[in-house]
Amino acid sequence: MQFQTIDDACRSACLVLGVEFKSVPADGRFHTANIADDPRGRNDGRIKLFPDRQGGIVWNHKTGERKAFFLNGSAAELKPEQRQRIEAEQRQRQADEAAQREWAVRRAQAIWQSAQPAAPDHPYLVRKQIEPHATRLCRWQRTVTLNNGKRKSVAIDNALLLPLYGADGRIRSLQAIFAENHPVLGRDRDFLPGGGLAGLFWWIGPRTDDVVVCEGFATAASVHQDTGWRVYMAFTANNLLAVGRIVRERLPNAGIVFCADNDTHTPGNPGLTKAKEAARAVGGGLAVPPIPGDFNDYSIFLRSAGNGE
Repeated sequence: MQFQTIDDACRSACLVLGVEFKSVPADGRFHTANIADDPRGRNDGRIKLFPDRQGGIVWNHKTGERKAFFLNGSAAELKPEQRQRIEAEQRQRQADEAAQREWAVRRAQAIWQSAQPAAPDHPYLVRKQIEPHATRLCRWQRTVTLNNGKRKSVAIDNALLLPLYGADGRIRSLQAIFAENHPVLGRDRDFLPGGGLAGLFWWIGPRTDDVVVCEGFATAASVHQDTGWRVYMAFTANNLLAVGRIVRERLPNAGIVFCADNDTHTPGNPGLTKAKEAARAVGGGLAVPPIPGDFNDYSIFLRSAGNGE
């Protein structure tokens, strides 16, 4: 597909990956962007424009997905020297990413091992009416890029810590959940930079004949507490399919139910849409809360109704 401007090509790639488009300089460097329709996705997108303004790359940092885009719509129509430069850059990027992921693995394991077990009175657990379920506590530290391009170090005490495992059984990343929204991050949770997310998961409970796959920790905790089933967390809607396939491969005879987030206030209801796709792909069932939100919201709603509140 041909585009009239490089911004049009970039905008199309952003739409595919769910990244909020913005114009960036053609300096060959990644610039931060927000994740579209995700209030927690501030600065979790990346956009790069090649210096010749003939193409670039969009990166959804939360899902790990990347997409190259070109003014003429096709890498096959580029000049040989342009194609060689892009291929060389891709090889270098892949090597850099592999090194970064391995560094993130070592850091994730070190942070997890030094963290302390979470107590039931953590503000997030109290608010969500759930148990700790082997989560831990740490002081979360990271460097963020502000909207003005400046970098700032932040440290957040009393962060609830969750491990993200790969199919190889190793802890490969971490998620931190804070007591409240952090003013710099603009959200109440964060992932370990460089750790990736695609195909990573955690679970609650011993193995059961039927298992659940859902997005977040609060949903997983509520479903497990109400059913006793093992519950796998994919952490985002876009990761449900990858995690569902891993679960099906490891548990070929298990009944798998995808507990969707009912994102009625988000265009396209991505929580429900992605859960349906995953359920179809692995031969699983689907459960949807009858109210907007997730199954933790529904669990709290039922408790409140039962108490006459």
